[in-house]
Amino acid sequence: MVKANGIGGLKSIVFLKLPIGMAAFLSALLTAAGTIDYWQAWAVSGALLGAGFIVGIHFLKADPDFLIHRLQFREKEKIQRKIVVLTDVFFLAVFVLPGIDHRFGWSHVPAWLSLFSLALFLTGYAFIILVFKINRYASRIVEVQQGQKVITTGPYAIVRHPMYAAQILLFPSFLLSLGSWWACLLSVSIVIPLVFRIRNEENVLSSELPGYREYCEKTRYRLLPHIW
Repeated sequence: MVKANGIGGLKSIVFLKLPIGMAAFLSALLTAAGTIDYWQAWAVSGALLGAGFIVGIHFLKADPDFLIHRLQFREKEKIQRKIVVLTDVFFLAVFVLPGIDHRFGWSHVPAWLSLFSLALFLTGYAFIILVFKINRYASRIVEVQQGQKVITTGPYAIVRHPMYAAQILLFPSFLLSLGSWWACLLSVSIVIPLVFRIRNEENVLSSELPGYREYCEKTRYRLLPHIW
């Protein structure tokens, strides 16, 4: 159970650090674009901030302990720390690219397609929140928590890693909503670090989480049904 001071820290993250982080994200995009006349950056940043507030407030009331677990960033597995570095480099390159693309006019994405992609991204985001509701052990880091059980219901009955599966849709739609075909195409490479992360995560879960091996035998596919 989270103590009062813990709740205060979570509120600070939701109501202070979240808007500061989104302001920094928007500033980075506008700086890369070389202009404030970049409506996609404003729209996406606003949508992210609104979604972040809704989700943060919900879990503050419904399950603050889950928020604490989700805010853990320090990986315990050495190989996962290397994957995190690789992923961070990827994110830095991909998320700055839309602004550069806008500056030089490389892509011509219709406004309707940017808005549709933003709606698609928010749909994927909502799906991940559903995954969180089904599996409150969904930590940001690879670990087995005290009392953790294998989740086999909902999307977990179809693939073993539904949250990662959603990311395959999330990243391209997010970057296309920023008006960049090139960043959208490059985002497909997120599958590479995801595969390495999943393989290591399953090794940890198979050795430390009772019942996970049996779950893997029953639910064959990791990421995409009938593919992998």
